[in-house]
Amino acid sequence: MSSFEIVVLVVGSGLLLLGGLSGYALFTRALKVSDQFGDETNIGTLWGLFILGLSAGLLLIWWALP
Repeated sequence: MSSFEIVVLVVGSGLLLLGGLSGYALFTRALKVSDQFGDETNIGTLWGLFILGLSAGLLLIWWALP
């Protein structure tokens, strides 16, 4: 495995971890029962991190591994 593939694997793993953590944050936010409407701050950012982190992370890991 070349050093470039190692870097791509580390970046892909980091993105996958970031996507997983944002998914966990979305899940815990969904489990909280909130009576207040309009408290939707940073939900779009969490969804973006979740989708981009999982898809790009899996793609980079797939590309780096033989």
